[in-house]
Amino acid sequence: MGSGGYVICEWNAIQREFPDFRMAVRDLEEEVIGLCEADWAPRKFCMGLTPGPNEFGRTTILPALFDDHAGNQMVTWRQAFTSTGHQLLISGTRAGNVIPEDFKVAWFGLAFPNKNQHITEIKFQIGDRKYGRINLEELKSYNVPAVVFEKGFIIDEEQSFELYGYVEGPLPESTGGVIYQRIVMLGSAFFKVIDKVLGLPGSAI
Repeated sequence: MGSGGYVICEWNAIQREFPDFRMAVRDLEEEVIGLCEADWAPRKFCMGLTPGPNEFGRTTILPALFDDHAGNQMVTWRQAFTSTGHQLLISGTRAGNVIPEDFKVAWFGLAFPNKNQHITEIKFQIGDRKYGRINLEELKSYNVPAVVFEKGFIIDEEQSFELYGYVEGPLPESTGGVIYQRIVMLGSAFFKVIDKVLGLPGSAI
C-alpha cells in the first residue's frame, strides 16, 4: 500500500527514462491481482480483453467509477469549476463516496494535461486513512505534468475515496466564469464481472 511519497515530473519522461517507475507499476498491479484472486476466488486473472466466466479482467481507471466536484458521476476526467478555493474534486461514485462493488483500483498518480493549471494543491483520503497536502504549483514548469507516487495505492471495492484540492481563481470572463480542468487518475481498474464494463463508452457503471 502507498506510503505517501511522490514525485512531480514530466509524464512522458518518467515512462521513458526511469525503469524504477515501471517496476513500481508492475509491483502494484501484482499486488492488486493477488488481492483480486483472494477476494474473487475461484476467478483467475485474464490477460486478454475478454475474460471468461471464471476470470476477472483489467482496464484503465474509468471516470464512471467516480463523481466530480459537483457530485455527478463522471463521463470524462474534464471538469467545469464555477467556484474557486478548497473543494472536493473527485470521489467514489456510490453512497458514502465508495468505489462500486466488483472493482478494485491500482492508483499510481495524477496527470494534469491543462494548458492553464488552476489546481494548486491537493490532499486525499482512502478509507479512514488521510494523506497530507501536496502543493502543485511546480506543475506550471512542465509540458505534460504529473504527480507520481513512489509506491501506488489500492482503492478497494466499496472503499471510500476522496480527493480534495484548491482551485485558484479568478474565474475567467472569457468562459462565462468557468474554469475547465482535467484531473486524470493514472493506473488500472480490475473488474470481477465483464458485463459491468460492456456498456456504451461514457455510460454509467
